[in-house]
Amino acid sequence: MAETETKFELKRELPDADLEARAERLVGFRRRFERIGQQMRLLTDIDGVRKWAEKHHGSDQALTAALGDRYPLVIFHGDVGTGKTVTAEAAAAVLCQEIDTDGFLLKLSTRVRGIGHVGEMSSLIGDAFAEATTLAGKKRFVAMIIDEGDALAFNRGAERAHHEDRVGVNTLIQAIDEARALRGRLFIILATNRFSALDPAILRRASLFERFERPDENERRELLSGDLTGVEIGAQALDDLVAATGSHDGAPGFTFSDIQTRLLPAAVGRAYPARPLSAEDLLAALAELEPTPVMLDA
Repeated sequence: MAETETKFELKRELPDADLEARAERLVGFRRRFERIGQQMRLLTDIDGVRKWAEKHHGSDQALTAALGDRYPLVIFHGDVGTGKTVTAEAAAAVLCQEIDTDGFLLKLSTRVRGIGHVGEMSSLIGDAFAEATTLAGKKRFVAMIIDEGDALAFNRGAERAHHEDRVGVNTLIQAIDEARALRGRLFIILATNRFSALDPAILRRASLFERFERPDENERRELLSGDLTGVEIGAQALDDLVAATGSHDGAPGFTFSDIQTRLLPAAVGRAYPARPLSAEDLLAALAELEPTPVMLDA
């Protein structure tokens, strides 16, 4: 396994037109970004904040210092299949576009946990952040996504926490601390299904928390309508699909991922290659599926 493969499962140059286009297609992204994007920009455009403060408040060093002291860390948390990682990728691309710079999107691999060798996890995390710092240089923007963040940022006080794992979490905390010196050029998004498993020191450093839920009725309708463009299923069948994929009698509704990676392929598999996809295919496939169980820790 190559060293770069061990540290990052994704390394992509920004700006990226494909990611920006994905952001436009992602159900609910614009509404969410309108709510949290400004706070994310305050964490990544420190020089822009300084210029704003000088323009409107004179040399208001106290205000800019207070904003600059925040950690460039946000936490996306919520149930499985609710779009945390894809939203993180899209947000990184849009942020890079808005602050008018170039840079990189990195996704930290959970393989940095290593296989238990002494000091391995700590060394791999340190190497990953060192590479991110080098890529950021003096001007570029680097967004690092830590997916399944509870695997690396878990509570060190847990009874089963191994000494080597605790050292790795310490290294991660130190790396987040040092990222402040880059003045927004290194931005960290930690995504997790198990919010309560995160170490308290990680939680204290987060400048923004964003919770992700399973899609509501409007979001399911938007998702299905968009993905089934060109498929003649009728308004009533669409209403039936939207209703059937929601929660019922205490059972959870379908996740975004359930609909796109399970329901739609199962339905297409009934029609392909002989005939067009129909409402009957979708409803029959749906009747054979159950939503992903809720993660109690989400």
